[in-house]
Amino acid sequence: MLIAQITDCHVVEPGHTMADRIDPAPGLRRAVAMIGALDPLPAFVLATGDLVNDGRPEQYERLAELLAPLPMPVLPVPGNHDDRSTLRRLFPGLPAGGPEDRIDYVVDVDAIRLIGLDTTIPGHHGGRVTPDQMDWLDERLAEAADRPALVFQHHPPFPSGIPWMDRDAGFEGADLEAATLRRHRHVEAVVCGHLHRVIHQRFGGTLASCWPSTAVQLALGFGDLLPHYTDEPTGFALHRVTAGGVQSHLVPSVPAERWIPGWATA
Repeated sequence: MLIAQITDCHVVEPGHTMADRIDPAPGLRRAVAMIGALDPLPAFVLATGDLVNDGRPEQYERLAELLAPLPMPVLPVPGNHDDRSTLRRLFPGLPAGGPEDRIDYVVDVDAIRLIGLDTTIPGHHGGRVTPDQMDWLDERLAEAADRPALVFQHHPPFPSGIPWMDRDAGFEGADLEAATLRRHRHVEAVVCGHLHRVIHQRFGGTLASCWPSTAVQLALGFGDLLPHYTDEPTGFALHRVTAGGVQSHLVPSVPAERWIPGWATA
């Protein structure tokens, strides 16, 4: 079973850009085409937040157009650039609620339990989890202890080491989340976005990972005090659910030639 993950799409209106120069649409369009061409097809696409750049309805309309070719369900959680109410209108299967109500939910399939966590704080770039939210997560994990679980959320529960990102868009409640996860050995991973880079770290007795933006990557600079972007390739994640656990692959969404070497057919 395959599960794709897209994140930080930052879709804007036609003719607009993000970060002064990027049209996010081509990167998302390439990722959608590549996901739709996979064999076998993924069962779901996790969309881990910042799906649009400014939370405007027109941006969500364009997002819907760009995601429309996907033949499988898309499971979103909001990021700090998203608007909960508009996201709920675009994805009517999400839990109902108002702008202050988190979008936390569970999807069960034969091989795995998928748990979406809303880590956003309306009006702020940083994220958090709360004690009552972790009580909810604890209950959801305990009630299906015989099934592997994959948690997906926008903000990573660890600092990146990139100073401006950790300062301006950090995470509250990491100790709470770590303690909750540590009680449940069947959590395969926590998969995130937000940092526009691939980063892995042990966390709460499992592995927490960030995956690349479909729009643009953040430059890696451990001394950067101002935001820097880079033209490194866009991409998405592909999580392969096996009897041995969840195996995750980075898929750059850029043109790449494939060939069979002569020694393979000799």
